[in-house]
Amino acid sequence: MLLLAAAFDYGALGNSNQMVYVCTGPTAYAYHCTPNCRGLNKCSASIKCVTLSEAYAMGRSKPCGWCH
Repeated sequence: MLLLAAAFDYGALGNSNQMVYVCTGPTAYAYHCTPNCRGLNKCSASIKCVTLSEAYAMGRSKPCGWCH
């Protein structure tokens, strides 16, 4: 049932193949539309370009409040 909910969220937010940016740090929780987003300024690790579905799989299931 959880997988179905996640698939539904992809549809609501956009294409699951859409490229987004995530911080790979342990406390990161959001995905971003640009690598220059101010929400990534305090990233303690690297910034990685991934698909939206990969971001969800990494636990980055919330859109950034600054760039989305």
